[in-house]
Amino acid sequence: MLFWMEAYLKHAALNFGQAAQGVRFLLSHSDVDSIAPPGTVRHALHAVPLRLKRVANDLFFALLPPQWHHSRAELETLRPFPARFWFQVGYGPYRFSETGGMLPEDEWVREPRWDPRCKD
Repeated sequence: MLFWMEAYLKHAALNFGQAAQGVRFLLSHSDVDSIAPPGTVRHALHAVPLRLKRVANDLFFALLPPQWHHSRAELETLRPFPARFWFQVGYGPYRFSETGGMLPEDEWVREPRWDPRCKD
């Protein structure tokens, strides 16, 4: 039962971080840059529906027990780090390497508006 609660808390923290990032950049999204320049009304009009859809998705999965859609092996990867770390991974994924380590600021290769669901 303790593992279930720990996984739920950390998974929720990750998803709440993603939702917070979506709210932070509500009026801008890098996937919309090809449609309109950032900072324009047209860009915001295209970015808001995309962001709101992803924020709703993130909040839904924050509340849903992670055991329903992740394997035990996937949930085990949450264990070494505190919930605060997972919130930060969701809020600022551009600051972390593919292996989960924090990157030095000069190695941040993605902009803050980026999230893992962005087009390449």
